[in-house]
Amino acid sequence: MSIKKHYVEFRNALSKGDIQKATEEFEKAFNEAFILYQHKLTNNEKFNLSDEEELFAVVTLFDNMIGFYKEGMIDEGVAFAESMVELVDSPKLKEMFKSFSLGMQAGIPLDEFMREYVDLSKVDEEYPQFLCNFKEKIKELIQE
Repeated sequence: MSIKKHYVEFRNALSKGDIQKATEEFEKAFNEAFILYQHKLTNNEKFNLSDEEELFAVVTLFDNMIGFYKEGMIDEGVAFAESMVELVDSPKLKEMFKSFSLGMQAGIPLDEFMREYVDLSKVDEEYPQFLCNFKEKIKELIQE
């Protein structure tokens, strides 16, 4: 099964409240995505965002980074976000990973960061799977 299929199964199980199945499917998606992540790092390659499998690998890895942030695993989250800045070609996704990294480094709790800095009223046309629209306030973190 593919990363995308596992990720979709994860989201479906989550929406039905089946936490066990959601956890199993996310782990499968994450394990496959992490292997691809390690390959990209080792070979100094970028994720091909026009390839659905690689795009869903980035989606899965982004979800995992949000998990680090939520659980207070800031060092892991920042290191991961910073590495992803180098592994994606999209300026929009680079900015997204960098912004989340800055939020973690500033010690802003995830729920506050989402409320104060992420523009949740917008769904990005190019990358609707990601939280890549930010409020004007994000400039405060970038300038620090």
